[in-house]
Amino acid sequence: MNEINEYITKRYDRWLDYAEYHCSHAGIPDEANDVLNEVLCSLLTKDPTFIARLLHSKKNGYTELDFFVLRMIKLNACSPTSPYQSKYKGIPTDENVDYSRIELADEDEEQFDRAGDILDKVHLIRNILDSINLSPLARRVFQYRFFEGGDFKEWPGKEDMRDLYEIYNKVQSFIRQKIQGESIF
Repeated sequence: MNEINEYITKRYDRWLDYAEYHCSHAGIPDEANDVLNEVLCSLLTKDPTFIARLLHSKKNGYTELDFFVLRMIKLNACSPTSPYQSKYKGIPTDENVDYSRIELADEDEEQFDRAGDILDKVHLIRNILDSINLSPLARRVFQYRFFEGGDFKEWPGKEDMRDLYEIYNKVQSFIRQKIQGESIF
């Protein structure tokens, strides 16, 4: 996946030029960046093996991924039934419409902030971890696995993997009890 991200970064400016060209012909010149980003988001939701196969298939000095992205850009910019245009099309009106009288559906202003919720939970866990009395090893093990996303197979210490999992699970269980209010310590 990292290879795909690097390739996208390398080709982004060229694809953006192509998107600007097609968006200007489609009458939406200011939306080239949005079209390209929508195409890339759609691309990255596809099967990684499919994307990798396109990336490694060469054709006329380019990759199949280039041609695939260019086709998606052209489709999203030009076709009224494309995913981008159907998602972001405006309200059909003409010059005689009084826009102040059109009733637009208000979006829910109180949308759930998932990133903020995760951040709050991480802060809570970090505060609990700082407030409890743990051995330096237990603290390092939990931080390595939970906050750094480390794999115990790559643990820099001499400890056995079984012991590391046991330490991690005990600390995690203790923090869970503190959050649920079951711990008296």
